[in-house]
Amino acid sequence: MKRSVLFGALLLAAGASHAADGFNLGVGVDYSSGDYGTETTTKILSVPVTAKYTAGAWTYKASLPWVRVEGDPNVVPGLGGVLNLNPNRRGRGGLIGGGAQEPVEPGTESGIGDLRLAATYSVDTGGPLGVDLTANAKIATADEDKGLGTGANDYGVAVDLYRDFSGTLLFGGVGYTLLGDSDFIDVDSVFNANVGASWRVGEGNSLGLMYDYRQPASDDADDRSEITGFYSFPTGERTKMQVYAVGGLSDGSPDWGAGVSLSTGF
Repeated sequence: MKRSVLFGALLLAAGASHAADGFNLGVGVDYSSGDYGTETTTKILSVPVTAKYTAGAWTYKASLPWVRVEGDPNVVPGLGGVLNLNPNRRGRGGLIGGGAQEPVEPGTESGIGDLRLAATYSVDTGGPLGVDLTANAKIATADEDKGLGTGANDYGVAVDLYRDFSGTLLFGGVGYTLLGDSDFIDVDSVFNANVGASWRVGEGNSLGLMYDYRQPASDDADDRSEITGFYSFPTGERTKMQVYAVGGLSDGSPDWGAGVSLSTGF
């Protein structure tokens, strides 16, 4: 699932794009289930810890999850369904003599996931339109032999636009990611786009809806098309909670997902 995009949209809808300078720490729980175009249901549990630092127009973010994956070894967290030829992968399937493929067997693994880093610059447009420019990277800290990651780094850029209309926030963005190939997973670079809206419902509360699309990561994969509903509300002076539910609209997406996150500023 596109957790980095979703996390950014939730923060944006909560009005965090122009938050006060300083640190923000967060923790969350995310769960998804789907077949990703395979014959097996894959269940992914992720518990990310996120740090954010804002200084003027710049915002820096880092997120590192603990991940548990149960299901098809050709489904990789954050990427979806791909052809995974790692002989040590989850389920132990792989290549045998003559390049033939062993039968795919479901398996379960857990461990540290990939580290995600981002730097965002908020452009002063001199008007009500907000523009964020982001550079991001996925550092391959997840164990590729467990099928928790590809074993390769990814690098991307994104542009996000947003504007508040008397309590109704409209937002959207486009991005491009250079997906890294590993010794066992061959992927293409992809474009992604999202669009959504949120509404203020009470003091500090936001209710929203977002649609997200991403190109297929390879010839063996499907595109990702998902719709997400979310609700954000304060739990303290500088503490905020966000809950969301996701519905997949294509074979490349999970059938459904849900999550919750809690963040606090310092």
